[in-house]
Amino acid sequence: MSARRAAMSAAARRAAPLAQVALQRRQLHVSAARQHQAVNPGWPVMYSIVYDKPGWDPEMELEYDVMPRDEFGVPAHIPPEVSTMIRHTYYIPPQYYPFLKKLGDDTPELKPYMDKLMNGEMTFDDYEEMFYQFAKPLKIHRPRIPMPYRSAVETAKSEEIAWEGSWLSFRQRVLGDYLSRHYLRDFLGGMGLGLFFAWVYIQGHRQYRIDMKLFYLEAPEHKINWVTPRGDL
Repeated sequence: MSARRAAMSAAARRAAPLAQVALQRRQLHVSAARQHQAVNPGWPVMYSIVYDKPGWDPEMELEYDVMPRDEFGVPAHIPPEVSTMIRHTYYIPPQYYPFLKKLGDDTPELKPYMDKLMNGEMTFDDYEEMFYQFAKPLKIHRPRIPMPYRSAVETAKSEEIAWEGSWLSFRQRVLGDYLSRHYLRDFLGGMGLGLFFAWVYIQGHRQYRIDMKLFYLEAPEHKINWVTPRGDL
């Protein structure tokens, strides 16, 4: 019995490395499941691209409409009772914190908003409140706006300027008429030549068909398509 047990244990030890080798096979021909195949099937996958909308491909964007989103960028398929619970705040890089802190220290009314902005707690409602609280109407000093002014010499040349404008308009109208006639003449001439050569080609082809029909069916010296008499007709 002991000899039989020793033989079985020795056989198991010999089979163990074989089983480990069988389990450690490198199956490079098997690739992971993916949507967009960047290589041929059977190659190992180096990267896998996944989008939040199934079936959307940036290279074929015309075939699929872009995912609709609300004013905060939340996808529209998320229910409003869930998306409205998301607290959207503004983010400012840390390198701007010293400037914002100095701005809040110089203006005490702005300090609560600047603290919220630096702490990442400033929402769109807070921004609107800050904007409309500190916005001031634009002051326009109309006496400082220069009025259009022309000297007596410039005023005296008004008729000359009007005549020059009329002359330029006339030249433009003449040039437009000339170019219209020129290009229309070229277009009609090109179409006429094209139709003429097409008619010549069609007539040549038609005559060729007639000649071939006479050659194969009518010429007595070429009995290619003649029916051989069977003697019983």
